[in-house]
This record gives sequence, structure tokens and C-alpha cells, in this order.
Amino acid sequence: MRRFVLGTAGHVDHGKTTLVRALTGIDTDRLPEEKRRGITIELGFAPWSLGDGIEVSIIDVPGHRRLVHTMIAGAIGMEVVMLVVAADEGVMPQTREHIAACELLGIRRAVVVVTKMDRVGEELARLAGDEAVELLADRMQAEVVLCSARTGEGLDAVRDAVRRALTALPLPAAAPRARLGVDRVFSVRGAGTVVTGTLVEGKIPLGAPLFVVGTGRAGERSAEGEVHKTSARGLHVHDRSVDLAEAPTRLALNLAGLPLESVHRGDLVTDDPSVVPTRRIDVSLRATAPVRGGMSVSVYIGTARSSGKLDLLGEPLEDGRRLARLRLADALAVVGGDRFVLRGSDVDGPAGAVLGGGEVLDARPPQSLRRRGRAARLAVLEALFASRDPQAVMRALALETSPRTLPRDALPSRFSLPAAELERAADKLGDKGELARIKRLGWVPRAALVELAVEARGLVVAHQKKNPLDRGMVLETLRARLAARAGAEAADEIIKLAASKSGSVAGEPIVVEGDVVRAPAVTAASASGALGALGAALTALEKAQLKGLTEFGVKEASGASPKEVKAILAKLVREGHAIHAGELWFFRANIDALRTQVKEHLDKHGRMSIADFKDLSGLGRRQAIPLLELFDREGVTRREADDSRVRGK
Repeated sequence: MRRFVLGTAGHVDHGKTTLVRALTGIDTDRLPEEKRRGITIELGFAPWSLGDGIEVSIIDVPGHRRLVHTMIAGAIGMEVVMLVVAADEGVMPQTREHIAACELLGIRRAVVVVTKMDRVGEELARLAGDEAVELLADRMQAEVVLCSARTGEGLDAVRDAVRRALTALPLPAAAPRARLGVDRVFSVRGAGTVVTGTLVEGKIPLGAPLFVVGTGRAGERSAEGEVHKTSARGLHVHDRSVDLAEAPTRLALNLAGLPLESVHRGDLVTDDPSVVPTRRIDVSLRATAPVRGGMSVSVYIGTARSSGKLDLLGEPLEDGRRLARLRLADALAVVGGDRFVLRGSDVDGPAGAVLGGGEVLDARPPQSLRRRGRAARLAVLEALFASRDPQAVMRALALETSPRTLPRDALPSRFSLPAAELERAADKLGDKGELARIKRLGWVPRAALVELAVEARGLVVAHQKKNPLDRGMVLETLRARLAARAGAEAADEIIKLAASKSGSVAGEPIVVEGDVVRAPAVTAASASGALGALGAALTALEKAQLKGLTEFGVKEASGASPKEVKAILAKLVREGHAIHAGELWFFRANIDALRTQVKEHLDKHGRMSIADFKDLSGLGRRQAIPLLELFDREGVTRREADDSRVRGK
């Protein structure tokens, strides 16, 4: 068995609902007001079996000009449109607007059904059909059928024409996700929240985990939209319970654990967690009426709609299409590759209020479009629209985000090309050396990585020239500097590249030693002045013996600046030439000798008072206290309650 989705289109009162009732036996007008007024107000649905395993879901749309937004919501998922034209009126304004919307939504096959032929002669009916075919020329493949739903004449021909149109369609391609745009929401006692819509791609098994991606509406919900977790509690295809629903089909879906007020028409039900609401989309636009940058538009995507602003990007393309950005007032659930329609409130052109439409190229584009960012964005969109080459797209995307990493998890559901194709393209570019893989995070242009590795080497060299007494640059400082430019994950890769002997990176490789990184090419000669101050400081400490020196004393002895003194003392301590105790620095050999004397005293007497230590060392309290505390920390001595010392552990 194969399922199809067929929709009606056409001007109000041309007999769409009557035709559906004649073909299926089902009256799709279910509302009292529809029956009272005799016109369709809401979407109607009917199953239709054509035999030979062909099952059809019919979507009957309203034809009134004020209800075009409802018609567009119903057109989502239609594979073939049944264009209904009354024989006594021919093509009318909503005929044109409906066909414009269907074409922009990607529908390429139509069956033109000329109804009410019992009211006029066959010749006038055929003229109405010819007029419709002329409207569809170069837009859709079409076959014309004449009929009367009242008398039944021609209904078999309608069935045959629809069967031919449907069976000529290619088999649906494998889909990366299940998607259903919500067009009705209601509650069933004992079951809870139920939504209906057209399952346009994928499949939903009973019990499958799902997400309801909600649109953001002022005064109702967050302006940024919401995502709710749920599951398929029940599945019904035209009132029949099923364990598995496969696109394309109409579907009623019972959502588990979700209150009625959490779901609205225009929301999207999907099994893909990467789909989130967006208020900014980049598109390819085919205009059917004059458009200008900054104009206000109504945007129709799926079963949702929002007001928005149109930004035109770059010059018109060869086929007259435009690359554009739509800034939406309400966040909508959008997936790359979605079709959309634009309408204007003050437009009355050949296609009614329809301004144009096209395809979503990027459902979650970056916010900035200024200067360099605008040119890079255009390169991405041109690759998506013109070449549709996954490698060209990934190359442009990586350059746009450079030097930051293009995340792998930013690809699903975002672009008009499948994420799997883009990932494979990126890996191929990595094999060619054009892109560098940053762990499993994503990709960055290798040229950008090399450029930053050169910069990293320069930062280390500059630091050592400025601070020759340091062991090198603190590794975490270098990592933070690079992370600010390229992100933390890329920073580690940059440091590895800067430390490698790759011939593509200018300069000498840096050396990572524990928590510091240094540049071997920076020689002692480049710091002769500082090294002279270092020698003077060491000599002064040696001469001071156990009296030690303060920072100021070292400054006076070496002639170094306060900043240099701190670096000199840190280097002397780090390299084992000096010892720091309290606010004093000592020559290490002198402290080593004193430590030996203290140990010998404790071995002989078992205990040492502060007075004993002063006599032993010849020091005053200023030096004695910090040195005793130093020996306590080293474990040479242990302080008792009366401040005397005994042998430490």
C-alpha cells in the first residue's frame, strides 16, 4: 500500500468541498458556521481509496480571500493539488493566489478539475480549463478534467486523472527526522491532548519520544518559543488506530503528558531534538511582486505564520532570485530546506497578496551582518543556493566562523543540505588539509590554525624578551589568550601545533614544560642587563649572610626596578639559590648551614628555646621568628606550647 496527500485549491464557491463529498462520501465542512454560510472556513480532511493499494489523504482548503493563511497551512505536505475551477466563472483571483502559493511551496503536479459543467456547455467548460492550464504553464504539470459533482458526470475521469498524477510521483526519499505541522489541537476525554496535521516526512512509531517545538507569541508564551518533551500515546490515520505512521499521510497524534494549553496551531511535532524555534532565517526568495529591503511582510512556514521584516542581501542572482534574511516577530519552528510564502498587507498583484516565497537556506544564521560578516554570510548562502556542493558549503561555513570552531552539533536541521552530507564533506576537507578537526567538536580552517600557532610563538617570544628572568610564559595564560580568539578546544590544538616542528608554522617551536611554555631561541644575551642585576642580587644575598635582605634591600643592591626585583627573587628561589622566609630573602647555603646546626642542637639537647636559637645563630627576633617558622614548615622542628622547638618528624 502507498499513501499520498492530495489537496484542493481554488476560488471560493467553485465547488471544492462538493467535489470532495462526491468523490469520498465525506462532508469536510464540520463546523456549524460552515454549514450555515455554505463556505469552507477551516481545513477539512477526508480519506479516499483509489484501489490497487493507493490510499489518499485529501485536504480541503477554504477559498475565501480572507482565509488564504488557512489555505497555505493546509497546502503543507500536499504532493498533488486538485485545482478546482467553476465552468461558469473560470480563473478567479483566489485561483491565482492559491496556485502562486502552491508553486512557491514546491508543488509541481496538478489536476485541473472544471466543475459545474452541468451549468454551461462543454465548450465554455473547456475554455475555463484552458485558462487554468495557461495559468499553470511552466509552473506545474497538469491534466484537465471536466465534471459535475451534482450529476456525477466525469467523476470517474477525475479519479483516473488523480491516480495518474499520484503514481507518477517518485518514491519519497529517506528522511532524517519525523515532522508534523500542527493544524488542529483538541482534547479527548480519557486520552488528553490530540493534535492533527500532515506527517510530511519520516515515521512515528507508537510510544516514540517526541518534541513539540512551539512558536513564540506575544501575550501567550515566551517570545522565543518553547520546546516540550512528550511521546506518541496514540496514532490515528483517518480514525483508524495504527502502531506506525509513515509519511506522507494525515495523522491524529495523542500526545502524552502535555496539557492542551501547551500546544498551538503552527507548532511542529518532531523526533529531532536539534529543531528549536528561531526568529531569524536566511532564504532564497523568488519574488512575484516588487519587494524592497526593510519592508514588512507576513511569513508562512509549515502551519505557522508570523509578521516580519525583509532584508535583501547582495545583488539579484542570474535567475532573478534574491538572497534575503527574514527577521520574524514570533519565533517559529523552522528546518533548513523548508518552503515558505510571503504576503503583503497592501499588495494586490497578479498573485493576490502573495509577494513571493522560496526555500530556507539557513534556519539559525548568525546575528551579525556587518562588514566582513556580511561578505562571509553571502558566501555561505551562495554556496547553499547556487552550487549546493557540500564541500563548498562547509568551506564557506568554516571561514565564516573562523578562527572559532564550526561546531559539528550546529549542523543538524539547520541547513538546506542534510547534516550527514555536510559532515562527510568536512571530513573530506580535513583529509585534504583544508580543515582541521578539533577533537569531536568540529572544524576550523587549517590556515587559521597555522596563523594562530604563529601568533602563539610570537606571544611566547615577546613575553620572554619582556620578562627574561621568568622560566617562560605561564601555559594557562597562553591558553587563555588563544581561547579568547578561537575557543578553549582550539587553543589546545594551536599550542600543540606551535610546539610541533611543522614547516607550515613560521618561527621556532615553543617548548611546553609543565605549567610554563618557553621559546628556546630567546638567548641570555637579549637580557644581559637583567642578568647583571640577577648576579648583583645573588652576591648581595650571599654577603648579607643570615641577616637576609628585603625586596628594597635587593633593589638597592642590584639597581633593578621593583618589577624586575620580584622576577629576580622568584627566579633565585625557583632555581634553588635563595630561600624566602617572611619578608626576607636569604642565600641558600647560609640557611643550609644553619639548618644543620639546629638539627645537631636538638639531637644533643632534645629541645631548643627561642633564646637558644638566637644564641646559636646570632640573630635578632626579626630574622629568628621567620626562620624558625620556615624550619617548622620543613618538618625540621616542631613548635611546642611554650614556643620551644623539638625535633620534627
